[in-house]
Amino acid sequence: MINKQNDTQRSASVKSPVNRRAWIALGALCIVSFLGHLAIFPQLPDIVPTHWDAAGNVDGWSGRMATLGLDLLPLGLLALFYALPKIDPRGKAYERMGSFYTGVVTLFTVFLICMTWTTELTVFGIIPQNESPIGIFTGVTVGIGLMLLGNYLPKVKRNYSFGCKTPWALDNDQNWRLTHRFGGVAMVLAGLVTVVSGLFSRQMGGAAVVLLLSAVIGSSLATYAYSYLVFRNGNKPLRAK
Repeated sequence: MINKQNDTQRSASVKSPVNRRAWIALGALCIVSFLGHLAIFPQLPDIVPTHWDAAGNVDGWSGRMATLGLDLLPLGLLALFYALPKIDPRGKAYERMGSFYTGVVTLFTVFLICMTWTTELTVFGIIPQNESPIGIFTGVTVGIGLMLLGNYLPKVKRNYSFGCKTPWALDNDQNWRLTHRFGGVAMVLAGLVTVVSGLFSRQMGGAAVVLLLSAVIGSSLATYAYSYLVFRNGNKPLRAK
């Protein structure tokens, strides 16, 4: 009971790796974006485009009320990013992430805000319903994000919310370090494949989505398997005898 209380107190006292001004700026950006959606909402038709295929063609429609929930998503996820270090029993690990965590939160929030405006941009003819750049933008942006994340992943200290959370890595610092070194390389490769699939999404069509999912899922499964093999090897590098 005492240990649990101490963990709770440590988590509550964790200093956020993102400074207060950045949180306020990002929160204000999310709110301004949502207010912009509300201002335009009465001008939207009853049915609006809400999904695009890999080639940038609209292939899904919803009632306009459904868009309001999506428009609030950036603010909701920003709140989650804020809470994670405080609710994680190993939240102190976040303090060492510094500018990296700030970058992740900022880029992810801005990316989501941009995506919430694709409906309005399509409705008002700013981007076409067919062969729009949405597929290219999404694939390239996500791919670059994966590569940046993969480069930093080996530096992430053991925690319960961020990183490659296999049971063997969470149980052992050495396994965590080796798993994240391998996972970082796998994520960079997945990011490269994702960028390529995005750049050629119009030509590849549905195959681009299959390639993207294969890269992301494959890198995740490979990292999970590697973590287990390291565990079976006494939490030592697999090349060690």
